Amino acid sequence: MRGRLLPYLVLAAAATAVLLPGIGGRDLWNPDEPRYAEVAREMLLEPRAIEHFLVPRLNGERYDHKPPLHFWNIALFGALRGGVDEVAARLPSLLAGIGSVLVVFALAGRLFGRRTAWLAAPVFLTSALVMWNGRVGQIDMTLTFLELLAILFWARGRSWATDDPSRRPGGHAANLLFFACLGLATLAKGPVGLIVPLLAVVTWLAFERDRAGVADLRLGRGLLLWAAIVLAWFGPAVWLAGKSYFDALILDQTVSRYAEATYHPRPWHYYFRTLPGTFAPWTLLAPVAIYAAFRRSRRDPASREARAVRFLLVWIASTFVFFSVSGGKRTVYLLALAAPLAMLTAHGVLAIRDGWPRYRPAFLVSAAAVPLLFGVFVLAAPGAAADLPDGSLPEGTIASLQAVAAIPLAAGLIGLYLAARRRPDLLVASLAAGLGLTMSVTAVRLLPLGDAFKSARALSADLVQWAEPEEPYAIYPVPDAAFLFYTGRFAVDLHGGTQAHDQGDEEALRRYVARRDRPVWLLIERDNLERLSPPLDLVEVARDHDPEQGHVLLTTPEAAARVAAAAGTGQ
Repeated sequence: MRGRLLPYLVLAAAATAVLLPGIGGRDLWNPDEPRYAEVAREMLLEPRAIEHFLVPRLNGERYDHKPPLHFWNIALFGALRGGVDEVAARLPSLLAGIGSVLVVFALAGRLFGRRTAWLAAPVFLTSALVMWNGRVGQIDMTLTFLELLAILFWARGRSWATDDPSRRPGGHAANLLFFACLGLATLAKGPVGLIVPLLAVVTWLAFERDRAGVADLRLGRGLLLWAAIVLAWFGPAVWLAGKSYFDALILDQTVSRYAEATYHPRPWHYYFRTLPGTFAPWTLLAPVAIYAAFRRSRRDPASREARAVRFLLVWIASTFVFFSVSGGKRTVYLLALAAPLAMLTAHGVLAIRDGWPRYRPAFLVSAAAVPLLFGVFVLAAPGAAADLPDGSLPEGTIASLQAVAAIPLAAGLIGLYLAARRRPDLLVASLAAGLGLTMSVTAVRLLPLGDAFKSARALSADLVQWAEPEEPYAIYPVPDAAFLFYTGRFAVDLHGGTQAHDQGDEEALRRYVARRDRPVWLLIERDNLERLSPPLDLVEVARDHDPEQGHVLLTTPEAAARVAAAAGTGQ
């Protein structure tokens, strides 16, 4: 038992070392982190009621953009920590990231063996999108973990060996666990948690003409289990919130988002441009490695490894096509591709090692591109910074960036030397170690510098300090969740609910400013303030550091005089 657990303990420690440092070292950044944290914070407000957990709220209004699993997780850690904070908001992603690394290791071992698993796990962990999403308070790492766990259960329920293809030890139970994980994934981010893994599995079974595999999947029974898990929450939620909640969550946030691109519209080729950056820097090695894996699979198409290669290729292709067909696209959706790409790249690197003379030139060229990329950054950073306005970066930032970039540069050069000596697998190990160290140092030393431009904490503190508790404040054009979170106060709604998040209602704004029963406060985006004509009869008392999309804090003249008097006395 100790020997079986030791690899997982080692990998868990490595993933923790990469993802944990600096987890609470910076503030929550828009768009998603403060919104999800605020939804969870409002779940814990007194009086606590079951309907607040079943039907999440934002700014005191129903929030029907996402199912509640991720909010429950944040609220749980918030309750354990005495309140939702930056650490509580990110712990679910951290744990999901660590868990995903372990699942990739187990799945790669099931498909190819331990040699591939030991390379696939670090490649997955140190790909750009995983290193980022494993340390931010977003839903997608939790979704990815549950989807990967589902596919692991399915893979363990069937035989990938050629000597006995009919043997599927515990297949029925494993397939039920597959659908149970898809139910939890759906509770995390909606039907995409069901569609993406199921599409990969069913497409591959169809491609292989594996009728026994389709029958063994028992779709009817599995979908009933999936529906039971989802309806355990969704049924009571719709009963409490009404049909409009169903319409908003299913029709607006699912059907319209996918088919009509109501959110994040992008052209069909968007992911062709963004995929290289999301899997960086392994994108530079992946083409040669995947080609080697594919060529190797052609030698014996019926072998376990060949079938696994085909499954990963189908998984990648089906997922990529599914998201590309949608009109609404976000780069983070490609997180679903990190695991199959990592496993296929790792298997290909071992194929390159075994067939070294054939692949030596192409692999060394691709391997050399990695340190070259970081070397160019080290040399070009000072010139790029010269074009920035004076004072936009703290002193010493460029030198720090160069020092951090030198870590993967050195790791890449060491790996290139090892690869030239017929050990491309050691290049992966060296580069992964350098990338992991780079991420840890970046999170502790560099990311907190972004608070000057991306955090709402300072302006929120000014508002809380100057505005009396009974004095209302509003946020225009949208109720920015970062201010809700850092002020701990609800804002006056100027646009008829949190769903109409794309623009504000200027008439509602002017009615609010015209109130004379008490001083009013307004946080307004700079560009929206400049477009108002005639200007508002309010006085600016503070602004944040973002010169383009930042906010200005305005108030009535009498409250502004109160602020000036307090500043004059040093209070």
